[in-house]
Amino acid sequence: MTRVCVAGAGTIGSLFAAHLARVAEVSVLTRREEHARALNEQGLRVTGRADFTASVTASADPSALPEPELVVVACKGSDLDALTERLAGHFAEATLMTVQNGLGAEEVAGAHGAWPLLSAVTFMSGTRHGDTQVEYVLDTETWIGPYRGTTPADAHAVADLIVSSGLKAAAFDDLRPAQWSKLIFNATVNAVAALTGLAHDFHFAEVERAGDLGLLVRGLMEEGKTVAASAGVELWEDP
Repeated sequence: MTRVCVAGAGTIGSLFAAHLARVAEVSVLTRREEHARALNEQGLRVTGRADFTASVTASADPSALPEPELVVVACKGSDLDALTERLAGHFAEATLMTVQNGLGAEEVAGAHGAWPLLSAVTFMSGTRHGDTQVEYVLDTETWIGPYRGTTPADAHAVADLIVSSGLKAAAFDDLRPAQWSKLIFNATVNAVAALTGLAHDFHFAEVERAGDLGLLVRGLMEEGKTVAASAGVELWEDP
């Protein structure tokens, strides 16, 4: 697989696009035309755990981009419906991979086209410093599994491509346990962080005193694990 389109050029999309551009022909679908111009003129700079500048082809118009073999949809979940609606009628021969947290991204994307679908969640993170620069912070894996019209072999092929680019990835026959683990973790920690105003720090692990946040965090995760079990999902690991 040599032609990849990354749809969505925020932090995660920029990390995928820049790294994959080292091993594939990469195009980027942006929301703003000025963002696309900056990428075309300056390239995409990665700092932090890596240090390089990648050359990509960018546009805010999907019809102006080369026909890809793989489309990585890397927007936020709240933007997924609008972004995949923009992709409707384009890239008919491509496989589309969603990388949003939570559940249901595949159905949202799949409603706008008959693309074969791969499902993924990513644990890597970074900091976006502008339209053409992203800092690579957390170098953890992207987990990939088959969904509609794809096979475990397809998931492994994409994982191998991502690994060859310098990122981490793993493929699974069934991604649901990983999706649920990420969902339970995010729903717990992000909600507690929002309510307390705290960053993700040691307070979330403290369990010695009655009011320690770690007790709330663990209780919420236990509730999430109970819901997963009721849905027939056997988690691979404790979130």
